[in-house]
Amino acid sequence: MVYKEQENRKSDFFVQRIILAHGQVLDLVCFDEDESVESVIEEIMTELQRKKTELQTCPLCKSSLVYPVERYQLNDLEWKVLMLCPNCLCKREMVVDRETVRELLKNARVGRESIMKELDNMQKKNMEEEADKFITALNKDHILPIDF
Repeated sequence: MVYKEQENRKSDFFVQRIILAHGQVLDLVCFDEDESVESVIEEIMTELQRKKTELQTCPLCKSSLVYPVERYQLNDLEWKVLMLCPNCLCKREMVVDRETVRELLKNARVGRESIMKELDNMQKKNMEEEADKFITALNKDHILPIDF
């Protein structure tokens, strides 16, 4: 939540406007001044976070490794995204806002970078082990000219 404002409270209700970080505007209509607006805002923010978490969770196997494989823009505000679960190969299409697409792509990039770093570490470790085995074989005269 970046900004919030309250409209005039002269009537039986008032409107609490919430402008989220990515520009989405939520108008809360409150009828009771004693009602805790902050707790309602907290519930809304929790629900928005839960929905973002749901996007990257497979509905079949509950894997949290779901990632976007295709996307295209429907209009200025909405994108259609095809999500894939690498565990059970479940595919699902959903319509999301631009900020959610950015977040999904960022998460996919971070995951890809993490996998590539781990792959690089494994390749280095395997190469060191192979070099050590080769040196040991050379020292024990287990390698003959016919091996080449």
